[in-house]
Amino acid sequence: MNVAEHQAHPEHQASSQREVDFLAIVADEASASVINNLILDQHISHAQARVGTFNETIALIEKMEHPPRQLIVDVSDSAMPLSDLTRLAQVCDPSVAVIAIGKQNDVGLFRNLLRIGVQDYVVKPLTADLLRRSLTANEPVMQVRMGKVLGLAGARGGVGVTTIGVALARRLAGERRRVVYLDLNLHGGSACSQLDLPSNNGLIELLEFDARPEPQSVERMLVSKGGRLAILSGEHPYGSEVPIRTGAVAEIIDTLKRHFHYVLVDVPARAGRLTDEALHAANHVYLVADRSVHGAHECARLVRFVQELPGERSVSVLLNNPLEPVAGRVSASDFGDAFGRLVACELPYDPKALAFAENLGEPVNRGRQHSGFRGAIDALVREMTGAQHTAKTTQPWYASLLKKPGRSA
Repeated sequence: MNVAEHQAHPEHQASSQREVDFLAIVADEASASVINNLILDQHISHAQARVGTFNETIALIEKMEHPPRQLIVDVSDSAMPLSDLTRLAQVCDPSVAVIAIGKQNDVGLFRNLLRIGVQDYVVKPLTADLLRRSLTANEPVMQVRMGKVLGLAGARGGVGVTTIGVALARRLAGERRRVVYLDLNLHGGSACSQLDLPSNNGLIELLEFDARPEPQSVERMLVSKGGRLAILSGEHPYGSEVPIRTGAVAEIIDTLKRHFHYVLVDVPARAGRLTDEALHAANHVYLVADRSVHGAHECARLVRFVQELPGERSVSVLLNNPLEPVAGRVSASDFGDAFGRLVACELPYDPKALAFAENLGEPVNRGRQHSGFRGAIDALVREMTGAQHTAKTTQPWYASLLKKPGRSA
């Protein structure tokens, strides 16, 4: 049964108008038939199965705004299945449960696949019983994949932490990654404004929970910007403090990184336990400084603080130019001498592009001439993801899965 026939089945007519929760793309008709029979037998909703290649699977997942919750992939024809599934992991967000099927009955391969986050590996020929056991297995035998947590903090106020963070979030989402922006400025940060979104005060509600919030509670508090970018923020009244339970920030970040490729955390530099927990949870910390003596001094203090935190994380310095360059500022070369290889890049003074983007809630450089700031952000994102763009000249078979309800291709 092909995709069109499956969607025409009465039990699955609604599925064609909604996101696919269960998706299987396999190399042969016999495997596809077994999976389709299981879908019908188990009444699995919003499910599709069909024949296709592994590369087509990756291309489809890259283009889907909302990936399936369960994904079956076929590595039967792969010369390097571990390498191919690692490529898939780069485009699948951590919440996707991946089951691989193949021909090799190899214990070493099975263990390596579990190590990179594959839920199970099933050896062909497929049977309904084998597949059913794999889909319903509850034991956490695999290593759970996690998204990357990027902390951004300013050496001083007004250096452009949120501007840089929002630009990075937009670009990462544009690279087909699922991204969440966690704005820890509890009395109202500017991230929502820059994304042209309202704040629902969801972060404050989560921080006031007496115990660790359930993943469903965290998900309800997110405000979405399209299918791949979301924000979690709060606007607590001025003059009052948020009662933050010890470990609450770390728990929220831990939940988010299980469902997003990237968690960008906008960290106030001097917010006590909130700052400590956020930086401690980060895989990589970006410290933003301007070309001032005070900025350099405070940046050095922050570098030492982050490096002395328990655990392992990398640190980079972003040298931003939020003010017009004038004589007397610390030179970029002096900054480089002071921080060495920690300086990841310098972002140029680019007032027109940034003012337009921030005030209208649009991406930097949208519909305008190339901006130096956008170029620096692009370079940072390429370094983070290694993303490469390939042009497609023909419409692939999976194009129908990407259609929006009521729209034609």
